[in-house]
Amino acid sequence: MFKFDKSKLEQKASKIVQKSGDMVESGKIKLNITNLEKEINSLKSELGNTLYNAFKAGNNAESELTAICNKIDEKYQEIDVLQKQLEELKTKE
Repeated sequence: MFKFDKSKLEQKASKIVQKSGDMVESGKIKLNITNLEKEINSLKSELGNTLYNAFKAGNNAESELTAICNKIDEKYQEIDVLQKQLEELKTKE
């Protein structure tokens, strides 16, 4: 006859719940990375427009360009942190 081991079943269920939670967390991190990449592309576009407009007007836009570049660098740093979190989740499995 089939023997029912409640503790093993509970262990397996707990493991499944943990893995599904990790998958949800991984999805959230990947979505955040995608959103940050979109923000970077937008900032790069802004950077180009600012540079071009300054060139056409004969102005020096160094401070504005530096500020935009700093924002881009911050976004890349955020992505690095998120990618490390993603790697931690992968090694946890």
